[in-house]
Amino acid sequence: MRLVSEAILHDPEPGALGRRLRGARAYVSYAILAALLAGVGVDAAHPQQESAPFDTAVHIEVQTLREATAPMIVGNHLILSYDSDRPIRYVAAVFEHEDFATRHLFQRNPHGVLFLAYRLPEDVDEIRYRVVIDGMWSTDPNNPDSRRMATDINISYVDVSDRPRPTPEYPRRLDDGQVEFLFRDTPGRRVYVAGSFSNWDPYRHRMQEVEPGVYRARLSLREGEHFYHFVSNGRRHTDPLNPGRSYRRDGGDVSRFDG
Repeated sequence: MRLVSEAILHDPEPGALGRRLRGARAYVSYAILAALLAGVGVDAAHPQQESAPFDTAVHIEVQTLREATAPMIVGNHLILSYDSDRPIRYVAAVFEHEDFATRHLFQRNPHGVLFLAYRLPEDVDEIRYRVVIDGMWSTDPNNPDSRRMATDINISYVDVSDRPRPTPEYPRRLDDGQVEFLFRDTPGRRVYVAGSFSNWDPYRHRMQEVEPGVYRARLSLREGEHFYHFVSNGRRHTDPLNPGRSYRRDGGDVSRFDG
């Protein structure tokens, strides 16, 4: 019995306990392998953002890349790219305006180039970011523009202040149920909005000049279809921010809003 007891004490995986240990090791090995195959990396402690669908121009640009290039702006997307002579498990970008909290994983195109098509936020004029290559943080090697921050860390940046921005459509229904109209004209004028909701009275709803040359009105309107135009200095204007059009009985056109 003494010899058997010593054998059990020195056997690292005796009986059922050994089978449980072997099973646990196999599970851990499988989890690590699955993470590597997924391109995530076992060191990815930050949340990761799944890629979202993007428009045709962006799709063509990223799928035809044959080598990594400097950052590009295509439509409302920033395109980053990366390639390497050595095997890479994953590449991601982290952005300052997101507090570097989310890793946006690069994808691989048919030519083997890794890319990220990142939708630009509307309220940011300069994108500041770092790249994470197999867990190592650095500046973007394909971006010549970088600067040293107060924390003595170098960061890459892209100026996006002159990118085309989408023009919001008006009128729009606000959370409180009111409908907001917006019109741009010469500063200091008397501007009104008239429509089917006011029996086309040209002076019932005067718009407020909230900024020089920017006039706004908020009206309580029932849901449904409405027709309207603006009146400035006695002249009628359709809404340039609203593509919806209809026609008056006299042949003139008016703006149409359904909401």
